[in-house]
Amino acid sequence: MIKTVAVAALLCLAAGLAVAQDAPPPWLEMTIVQVDPARVDEFLAAHRELAALDKEGGTPWRSVTRTAIFGDSYRFIITTPLESFARLDRAGAGDPARGAIINRIRNVITSRQSYAVRTTPSLDNPLPDDEKPALMIVQIVSIVPGREQDYLRVMATDVLPHFDEAEMHHTSGALTFGGEGGYVHVFHVENFAELDQGSPLARALGAEGAQAVAAKLSGIVTRSEQWLVRYLPDLSFRPEAEAESQP
Repeated sequence: MIKTVAVAALLCLAAGLAVAQDAPPPWLEMTIVQVDPARVDEFLAAHRELAALDKEGGTPWRSVTRTAIFGDSYRFIITTPLESFARLDRAGAGDPARGAIINRIRNVITSRQSYAVRTTPSLDNPLPDDEKPALMIVQIVSIVPGREQDYLRVMATDVLPHFDEAEMHHTSGALTFGGEGGYVHVFHVENFAELDQGSPLARALGAEGAQAVAAKLSGIVTRSEQWLVRYLPDLSFRPEAEAESQP
């Protein structure tokens, strides 16, 4: 499917985040964790409490997703806005309640990889505020150093317009700190049945046309990994959720 062109899509990467045209793209913190299979319930309970603290503390939104069906089903992706790097200087000065919850989470995970992600709003077609996330395709793509603009050009001109035409909402971001340079893409799908339709790119261009686009990425993409993930609403919240709760 989308894998044939090394593109597809965590997270609810930038859902509901408005950006002024003259402002720099915002930063996000994306953390991928593996959880001890025997302690998943503890992980979920701690993150419910952490989500409540984040919302109460004014965090604009929070997205938690979990691998669905295929791959490691104990992998979770947590994404929140990184409103300033300066706040990281005060990271150790948090409140005791939050620190206790984070310690509980640390005790039940087996690995953790965190990224600072710079969003690319010019590429995005985000999920509308009145639609709730459900199932997503998340893809992390590693790029040859120095070929980032070539990759973005292919995505912007040859790939993403076909997803827009198919009304498949998507967001993207540049993996800037935390690992190999590259991009993360998130594509929203309503359910598993939608995957039976195949890639919007292949549907629009046919097999040969899709292969021609894939050839443009040869020598640019070094590795890609993609997962199906399910949005976990009880561990997450969106900007409009607070307004909807008002009488």
